[in-house]
Amino acid sequence: MTTLLVAQFLIAGALSVGAGQALQTSPEVDVTEALALAERGDVNAQCRLGTYYSEGPAETRDFVKARQWFKKAADQGYADGQRGLGRLYDSLDPDAHDAEQAARWYALAADQGDAIAQYHLGHLYVEGDEVTANPTRGVALMTAAAEQGLVDAQVDLAFRYRDADGVAVDQAKSLRWFTAAAEQGHPKGQFGLGFAYNRGLGVAVDYTKAFALYLEAARQGQMEAQFNLGVFYEKGRGVTADCANAAEWYGRAADQGSVRAMVLLGILAKQCGSDRPELAAEWWRKAAERGDGDACVNLGNLYRDGEGVPQDFQEAFKWYVKGAETGNAGAEGAVGHAYTQGMGVAIDYEQALKWLRLSASKKDPTSLCNLGQMYYKGWGVPPDDREALRLFLESANLGLDQAQFNLGVFYRDGHGTEPDPVSSYVWFSLAARQEVKEAQARANTMRHYLTPAQLAEAERRLAEWKAVTP
Repeated sequence: MTTLLVAQFLIAGALSVGAGQALQTSPEVDVTEALALAERGDVNAQCRLGTYYSEGPAETRDFVKARQWFKKAADQGYADGQRGLGRLYDSLDPDAHDAEQAARWYALAADQGDAIAQYHLGHLYVEGDEVTANPTRGVALMTAAAEQGLVDAQVDLAFRYRDADGVAVDQAKSLRWFTAAAEQGHPKGQFGLGFAYNRGLGVAVDYTKAFALYLEAARQGQMEAQFNLGVFYEKGRGVTADCANAAEWYGRAADQGSVRAMVLLGILAKQCGSDRPELAAEWWRKAAERGDGDACVNLGNLYRDGEGVPQDFQEAFKWYVKGAETGNAGAEGAVGHAYTQGMGVAIDYEQALKWLRLSASKKDPTSLCNLGQMYYKGWGVPPDDREALRLFLESANLGLDQAQFNLGVFYRDGHGTEPDPVSSYVWFSLAARQEVKEAQARANTMRHYLTPAQLAEAERRLAEWKAVTP
């Protein structure tokens, strides 16, 4: 069975506005004492009550009282009260959401140098969804907060500069803020800095440093770092390859809901050390039920081949269709191929052409090859060797072994083109490198028909291919 997914790194998004708030008050606050102080005008007590009523235990929350006490402190010019009102209007009290009011109160606190207010006001200006956008002012405010050591502002800026989110790409600034956040032990800062070393963003690629940073973040439960550690252990990047450790970290990411980790756990079960198709089926089913198209194809293939599950063509077709509904090119091609073979469904060349063309338009190599086969055989279309040749060429150049073998036949026999023994030998040889049955024998046969000059040309083309596709 050929699986469709290769390991890819996730990129974590920027932090949401609600992270890293101050003014956290214990639910065990002495409300009676705080009330007595607050009623005498004590701004700290007023803010403690505001926080208690807005963020304390659910049964004590009262946004009206929270607003009342924050307002009393804010009216005395106290930055914590002004920021508290901003947060109520911004996100804490959904029934009183008012971005303009939030910006007004954040601005008063920000003018006093309050880092959290600077960060939230900056975020409102950069996003520009509910207040008039002012990215320049927003970034300046977020930078002021970051320079005061507010770790959420540091992480947010780092992601924005990396991903051009509201600002121009600036990998040097991104690296600066990821480093600052990582030095404070923030898992997203550690992950982001690790990703920079992983991809060479503003710094030379260094898998060893990337691995160490991912490990720090992963131990704090950062899901993307856990996933990337799995990739590093699987591929042997910055650490000795180790399938068991790869599975361990993919498993931790999967436990947090990473569907891609579930898919890769299935691949490990099939390809890494021991063939355990029943375990692969378990992971792919979990991912497929969450709408992952690759998992749908892989699970369908298990049902098609009877690996780890009873052979059931109708069940295979069901999962192919489910994957195709997600827009997955491999699944669309699998549905089309099933229609050509009558696998789990009646043969229907019209439906086969529909699905294969859809998948081939997305450059799926298997679908390009299968569509070429339909033109060669004349299934649902008039036979057309030239179109079949074109499709096989496109598929073969994407590396599909069967298409390469088919081209060997076409150039040998002159289907859709003049016979070309050099090209035939080249394509049979490339298919043989991928261990296609009979390809090496046919390449050897074609070699006997080549002149020394033709053989030299063929070997030159093979060397060029190998240099591009090692």
